[in-house]
Amino acid sequence: MDALLRAFWGMIPISAIALPYALLAWPLLAARRRRRMPARRASATAAVDCAAILVAFLVFCLVTMPVGDSAESTLDLVPGADIAAAVSSDGSLWQVIGNVLLLCPLGALLPLRIRRLRMLPRIALAALVASVLVEGTQYLIHTGRVTSADDILLNTAGATLGAALSRRGWRWLDASPPVPVAIPLPRRTICTAPTLTLRVPRSVWDTRYAAIAHPERQ
Repeated sequence: MDALLRAFWGMIPISAIALPYALLAWPLLAARRRRRMPARRASATAAVDCAAILVAFLVFCLVTMPVGDSAESTLDLVPGADIAAAVSSDGSLWQVIGNVLLLCPLGALLPLRIRRLRMLPRIALAALVASVLVEGTQYLIHTGRVTSADDILLNTAGATLGAALSRRGWRWLDASPPVPVAIPLPRRTICTAPTLTLRVPRSVWDTRYAAIAHPERQ
């Protein structure tokens, strides 16, 4: 544990500086998003985005921080070698735990905002690519770290684990579908043909009735 703290002591002041900026950006981003979405969803999405950016920044600082007095990076591509050494009595299990937890927060947060990553195989593939880039960067900038195949496998497993733990809440921040509105059908009005009423004067009816009733008078 003491060796781990000595190796990564620089992350303490970096985290202390970055955290207030993330807390300040959260309400500002939420206030901007309230113009086009409900207040609760705006605050939640802003919190997730700020947390993801903060974690990504800390991961970048962590993997680029020099370790030890050596300026050369070493390469170890034998799978399982570092894990076996860490589990042994002379090794440090904290290294394995740290590699698992490195991308675990991003694996839990990114599916909340990126719908294309809402599948565990896709999360694993994205974490694998990101871990390869991280390990390759460590080897190229020569920070005294060990570029290991086990680190790539542990980082991928950690991101997949984080995605699996947050799987039930992937749709929590999605916009709710619009409520269907029932539109009443227009009433059909049946037009009736106008009736023509002829008004015959009474004198005409009297004349016809007299002709029918008393034909002898004609």
